[in-house]
Amino acid sequence: MTARRKRKLHFTNNIKLNRRQRISGEKKMSDFGYTHLENDGIIEVVTPYNKEFVAKARNLRGKWSKSKNTWIFDDSIEEYVKQALIECYGTTGENPVETCSLLVKEYTSYGYKTEVELFGKTIARAYGRDSGAKLGDNIIWISGNYGSGGSVKNWSTDVENATFEIQNFPLPRTDFFDVKKAIEEGWCEIKILKKKRKREEIEADILVCKTRLAELDNELTASAQ
Repeated sequence: MTARRKRKLHFTNNIKLNRRQRISGEKKMSDFGYTHLENDGIIEVVTPYNKEFVAKARNLRGKWSKSKNTWIFDDSIEEYVKQALIECYGTTGENPVETCSLLVKEYTSYGYKTEVELFGKTIARAYGRDSGAKLGDNIIWISGNYGSGGSVKNWSTDVENATFEIQNFPLPRTDFFDVKKAIEEGWCEIKILKKKRKREEIEADILVCKTRLAELDNELTASAQ
């Protein structure tokens, strides 16, 4: 079997896998979280996976807690931790983070002996020439090919002519240059999905509006006297 035919086989296998993934769904992006435990002198941080942030966290002597799925830092370097979070995600996670979906169209990229990344997110990851590839978290595959290729020693993760969604993407991160450039070039779009609100939330908004309307009525009456 030629290398070219073998690569096609890897892609075919991954397309079958992808259909199962679309039915069962990938693990959703972890929520952001930022907790300063002053009594313990530590900061606990919850973030989606980002290779750049992992490198920064290790350089800051952060420790990964597998049981909590959090990074733990000494609070003496809080300023640097916040800076790393903003550089990677556009937010520290101290407040609720609004998310969106990015629709990426006709995208091709190769990761040589590593995963294919885009906007700090893992799109697909292979582990060897014959391993095929797996989609990253929160990736919804629409069309195109993903798989593994190259040689045994110099394998690659291959993404070709791909259209997919990156879901649960932090909205502040869309202000970064790489996302803005992709939007300007026409191969990326932002999709903001409005979630159905609970009845209690709607009633609370109505109460606020009624209260404000009553205040305006009183102000109008007073101005007429």
